[in-house]
This record gives sequence, C-alpha cells and structure tokens, in this order.
Amino acid sequence: MSSKVTNNESWNNIFHKFDIINEIKKNDFYDITSNDIKSVDGKEARLMTKIDFRKNLPFIMRRNGLSILAIKNGTYRIAKNDPFIDIPKLDEAKIQYLNNNLSSFITLNPMNIKSESGALDVASATGMLKKVFDEKNLFLGIRGRLRGSLNFSIGDIDYDVDGVQIEVDGGYEGEQTFNIVEAKIGYEDNINIRQLIYPELYWKNIIGIQKKVKSYIFYYENQSIYRFIPFIYDGLNYYANSKEEIAFKFKTKEDFDLMSIKCSISLIDKTAPIPQADDFSKLIDMMINIERETIQSDSIPTKISIFLNFNFDNRQADYYFNALKWLRLANWDKKEEKVYLTGLGKEILSIDNSERMEELAKIVFSEPLYNHVLKYGDKKIPKKLIDDWGLNETTFRRRLLTIRSWVRYFKKFFQIDI
Repeated sequence: MSSKVTNNESWNNIFHKFDIINEIKKNDFYDITSNDIKSVDGKEARLMTKIDFRKNLPFIMRRNGLSILAIKNGTYRIAKNDPFIDIPKLDEAKIQYLNNNLSSFITLNPMNIKSESGALDVASATGMLKKVFDEKNLFLGIRGRLRGSLNFSIGDIDYDVDGVQIEVDGGYEGEQTFNIVEAKIGYEDNINIRQLIYPELYWKNIIGIQKKVKSYIFYYENQSIYRFIPFIYDGLNYYANSKEEIAFKFKTKEDFDLMSIKCSISLIDKTAPIPQADDFSKLIDMMINIERETIQSDSIPTKISIFLNFNFDNRQADYYFNALKWLRLANWDKKEEKVYLTGLGKEILSIDNSERMEELAKIVFSEPLYNHVLKYGDKKIPKKLIDDWGLNETTFRRRLLTIRSWVRYFKKFFQIDI
C-alpha cells in the first residue's frame, strides 16, 4: 500500500471496512486490534494510535466525538468520550524564583535542558520536587516502562486494562506519598489522561493504603520554566488542578541589549519562505527532538517522527520546518522527508539558555522586516521591506502575526516592556 496514504485517510478506510460507527451505535464501543489496523493500509498501530493531544485525533473520530485508548497489548477501544484534560496557560504570579545552586556541576546544567528526564533531575537536585510534593525526603523509585492491569470508566464506558504498556517519566517516593510525574517539554493546552490514569491506578493497586499516590503534569516550558500541575481523578471526574499549580524559574542576570541588534541579511536563508510559525518556543523544542532522535536512533530522523511529538498537522509541520531552515538551524530533505540540524543548530543547542536566546535573537532580528517591527512596531512598515519578500497583502498579514509573536517572545524573555 502506498506510504502516501495519510493517517486520516487510513482511519477513514479502517472505519469503513469494519463499519465502526454503526458498531458503536449498537454496542457503545468497538475494540480493534493492531492487526486490524495494519491490515487496511499497512500502517503501524503504535503510530496510528499515538494520540497525546486532542488535535492528534483522526478527523473521523473528531467529527463523531470518539476517542481510542489501549485496553490490552495490541487491542484498542474506540468509544464516544473525551479522555483529554485542558491545561491553562501559566499564571506568572505562581512562579517562584530560585538561585542556581548547581552552577558548580558539569553533568547537570539547569540552563541547558534537552530532555524530560534531565528537567526532572534538575527539579529533584534543586529541591523543587520536595516543595511540590511537600516531602522532606524523596528518592526516585521508578522511571521507564512496564506492563500492568487496572480498570476505570469514562462515563458509561468501562476500560478493563490488562497487559498494556505503562510509562512513568518519574516516580518519587517520600515518607507519606508516592508521586508520579508525566513530563513534557513545551506547552500544550490539553493532554490525554491515558498518560496519567494508567500509571496512577496501576501504582494504587500495588501500594494500596500504605502511602497516598498522587500524579502531576510537568511542563518544562520556554526552556526556562518548571511547571507542576496536580492531576485529579476521583473515579468520576478527571482534571488538571491549576489552582494548586507550582512553577519555578532560575534567576538570571540579563545584560543583553535586544534593541541594539543591527540588520544583516546574511544571517538568514532567503531560499526559505518567510516564517509562518507563531510559537517560537516550539522551534527550540523541535531542535532538541531532532538532536535527541538522531543520537538515540543513530540515523537521520524523518519529518513525521518529529512532528508526532507536537500538536501539529502536516501543514503546520511544514511551516515550522521551513522556519528552522529560514533561521539556518536545520535542513529538510523534502524528497525523503529527512530533517537534520545544521552546524549552527548544533552549536546553538550546545550553549546555555540565556546565551542561546541572545544568539537566536541576533539571527531573527538581523532580518530588516523583523528588525523594524522590533524597534518601531508594525504600523508604518516601509513597503520595500514587504516587497523584498514578494508578499501580497493577505500573505503579509498572516506572516505579520508570526513576526509580532516572535517580538513578544523575545521581549518577554529579556524583560522588556511590551
């Protein structure tokens, strides 16, 4: 079967072959196996069912209010419910500022984090976790994958789970509590409870009443903020308890003058389209993912393997990969859909976060249009700056949204009034 069949098209074919909509109307759910999924278009079930966020839902499920969750090794239940919880944006009043007490360490640098486990190790070594969990003594008890059994319900649909892979990013035991953390690099406004309920219920079955089991969503956000949001599941309701969120950030000495950056067109790649990628922090997160996958698999990662880690559809992925190319941080072989960091991209990732942001700002605002919006706003932009990119009015207005967003991002980082 052609690899050009998209996941959405393949799910449409699967639903048609097995008459899934009508089966759910009759039985409230439909159980499908990995072999069933692969038999239609030859796609691997583990990729087809990786749905960490609402936007990853196939169109046919989204249109019909359906979701899919694993119930056995190689078996998935499709039902009419919403197993996602909303995550609000950070309330910056919740941030607690810390001194960097790890400055003498070589192997653990809180100013250059490239993985969820690294961010959690920093949070542990600096005492963040003790504050979040309200425990004086903690140790890392578990991390990684296992298989187990548990059961829960969403509305009227029961999930009797047996032998499903359960992954824990960090499980920390204290004197009174056992605390499970689901970690993500970057911000998403929702998350699938699959990543939270399964480990929590599994460990509740193991621990019983000996200690209280608690779960947390951890976002390492904007390469500088450590967010911990309690996850609540009481057997009926499930939600992120944002009122009890705790966030941390290390104090930094900022003496970089953002507004003094001068134009130098040679710093960007004019063969790439001017960016349409509003969330600059995702570009950094993508670079980290490219580097990590390159190291872990010892091969050049594909576009799909990277954007599956983000809340992207295919078009958005193209926009963000083009933005990395525009910045000369990554290259993208469109024919083979391979992505890789440039020498500059590798160098940018090797330095501390503050220095990294300075170097990125110098690249972004070397471009005259971006430089003008940074210094003078977007009310009276010289026509030549727009014409240099060959943009019509409609396209320019869309690109201007990205420019504004990037200006806000850098001004916020360097603490300049917006």
